[in-house]
Amino acid sequence: MSRTVATALPVWLAVIAALVVVALLVSPTGWWPLLPAIAAGSVLLTFVIQVSLQSKDGLVMRMLVTISGVMVLMIIASAATLLVQASFGSAS
Repeated sequence: MSRTVATALPVWLAVIAALVVVALLVSPTGWWPLLPAIAAGSVLLTFVIQVSLQSKDGLVMRMLVTISGVMVLMIIASAATLLVQASFGSAS
């Protein structure tokens, strides 16, 4: 596994875990405000992981890959949130 993916994978897994926790513990109407907090936390986690590495070569590329993956996950979560809220709103 390349260093880029090895440093991005923990952040991606943390985002997925946070999204699952929010989906399980918060009502569907409360999901939308929590998505920016998850995205901000992933950016902070990315900085912590990248700064803690000894090698600074390729820092920008590793951060770009990590944050790009996070944005894809957040787009998927946003679309799912809209779909669930639409079905939740029509059920009541």
